[in-house]
Amino acid sequence: MKAGAVRTLAKERDIAALEAAAQSLLAGDGAPFEIGGDDDGERLTHVMLAQRIRKRVDAGEDLKAVFREVMGSVRAVMTDA
Repeated sequence: MKAGAVRTLAKERDIAALEAAAQSLLAGDGAPFEIGGDDDGERLTHVMLAQRIRKRVDAGEDLKAVFREVMGSVRAVMTDA
């Protein structure tokens, strides 16, 4: 997972574009636009995290604060595993 790729997606893409990208990746059709990542699985992870962040930003929360919180929760899950 690359935090910079997640941040870029959450900042530059709207929720509709992120949802379309997730569906395209799930269907095995690849990404409809540039998404950082080593493979489609990592790209899907980036899109799904960006969706989580973008939804909260669209609801009025601060991008930087939401990004830190979401990425912190991901790191917590990874260290507990």
